[in-house]
Amino acid sequence: MSQSSSRASVSLFWPVEVPRTVDAVVDQIADLIRVGKVPQGQLLPGERQLAAALGVSRRTLRDALEILGDAGVLSVVAGPGGGTRVASVWVPDLADPQSPLETEHVFMILEARRALEPRVAQLAALRGTEEDFAAMRETLALQRTAAVESRQYWLSNARFHRQMWRASGNRELELAMRSIYRKLQAVVSVVDDEPISVRLGIHEATLAAIMRGDPEEIEDVMDDHFAHLERLCEIRYGRARIRRVPAFLIPRSRPVPRLPEEGTSSGSRA
Repeated sequence: MSQSSSRASVSLFWPVEVPRTVDAVVDQIADLIRVGKVPQGQLLPGERQLAAALGVSRRTLRDALEILGDAGVLSVVAGPGGGTRVASVWVPDLADPQSPLETEHVFMILEARRALEPRVAQLAALRGTEEDFAAMRETLALQRTAAVESRQYWLSNARFHRQMWRASGNRELELAMRSIYRKLQAVVSVVDDEPISVRLGIHEATLAAIMRGDPEEIEDVMDDHFAHLERLCEIRYGRARIRRVPAFLIPRSRPVPRLPEEGTSSGSRA
């Protein structure tokens, strides 16, 4: 992987907005590294400038940088022109370990993923840049060369999804998907035995569909992406993923209201 001696743009960072500020700073810096926005070898902005961009104290920032340093993600470069440099793009999950999930919670997570991620992928097709797609291609290349079931393989697997969320250009959706996937890892570790070649093939098909920009094709590919894990969960937990909705809870069809024609007001009469 190429080294970069340039300094990351401070515009990549935004004020953190959660009570556990140190964790939020760690998560934001780590995610920018995971998705390739701050590459290996690049210096972070200066401490004073970065703390201001994040909206936190310098003490909070130092605590966050120390956590990332202890994890081997960052290192300190001494001397003129030095600072805090990205030492590795292989960022481990630095959050507290997930407790075992109750069955109902597992299926809520799967449902949330299916409801959101296809829309995120469709937005990535609409808004993604060639830079975004190049980063996703690089991640697939890393997956191909990583040792089977290695730490690097699993980290690059997660990195692909994060790059797709970032390409959607919607920070709120990106944060929602990060929350879902953090919980999903506890599910995957229990039930997923899918062959590496299958996962990689699905990722390749996902990127190809996003780059072609066909919403229906993306929907189909994402359905394949989700189906295997959902079936494994149905077997593991002994129940269907989506329970049948009773008829009396399904709204009756209603005609779609007509919009006023161009040049007329909504209150005008025919």
